[in-house]
Amino acid sequence: MTDETEAKYYKAAKVLLIAASLLLVGNDILCWWQGRSSTSAGNDVCATMESIQAEHSTARSELESGSREVEAAKEHVERAADAVGRSTEAAQANARSTDELQSLISECQGIVEAQRGLIQDIDQENGIGEQEEPQG
Repeated sequence: MTDETEAKYYKAAKVLLIAASLLLVGNDILCWWQGRSSTSAGNDVCATMESIQAEHSTARSELESGSREVEAAKEHVERAADAVGRSTEAAQANARSTDELQSLISECQGIVEAQRGLIQDIDQENGIGEQEEPQG
């Protein structure tokens, strides 16, 4: 999740908390006002406001839970990015090692061929390996 998206979530959370606070203050004023009158309509409004307060509390809990989940997801993404970085470095190191080994193998093959050539030259000088002509 990008920082911009996270900023939007936090901004929305702040707006929600401010609106909820205003709603709570409005509820208190309304309940006080209705408390002065003994009508059943006033009691219904207070009950409705209490219900709204309970819903607000639930929404706040869900928002906090969502924020924690966003943070956990961010940490997970960071760990995954670190693992990918380490894997990339290991792959590059393996590629370098493979190149070095191939170079070493080629060099050794050249040395072996040169030694074979020297041995053949020495054998020829010593007359080893030459076929004798039939006497007759």
